[in-house]
Amino acid sequence: MKTSGLIIALFACALKAQAQGTIQFYATLTGADEVPPNSDPTIARGTFTLDGNILNFLVDVPIVTFSSLSGFIQGPALPGSTAPVIFDLGAPVPHSGSQGDPPFYRFASPQTGPFGAGPFTLTADQITQLQGSLWYVNITSAMQPEGQLRGQIFQVPEPNTVALIGSGATIWLLRKRRRPK
Repeated sequence: MKTSGLIIALFACALKAQAQGTIQFYATLTGADEVPPNSDPTIARGTFTLDGNILNFLVDVPIVTFSSLSGFIQGPALPGSTAPVIFDLGAPVPHSGSQGDPPFYRFASPQTGPFGAGPFTLTADQITQLQGSLWYVNITSAMQPEGQLRGQIFQVPEPNTVALIGSGATIWLLRKRRRPK
């Protein structure tokens, strides 16, 4: 009986995740991904959440080799190609580092005073482009006003409903085999 409950719980979690309509995305920004590429060793990270048609974001840029001036979401474009600005990420907020991590700039939604931007409301076409990895994040500096760091935005793979149900069924079968007759 306990295993049946586990299978039902796994199935319910999978259905709930699909029903909520929240999709996660990520970007890893480097100088090598810029067009044209540059040799900046800085690696920045971005996370994005699409909830229905509302996009929120958080992009952290370590303050190592340059000061961030601005950040943008641009597209549609494949890696190696450029495209116009879709959304301005607003002014970056400097943060002190902690536990050995360097200080960093943060671009984030929602907008708070003069800092940050968004969240952004997307059209159906924009959602399709985002899910197709046709958008990228571009961070600029005084040294590289066209772009210091760039990272394509990719969807985070979600656990497959069938895989979750299969896991539950496998556990159930294994437990059933171990029971003494």
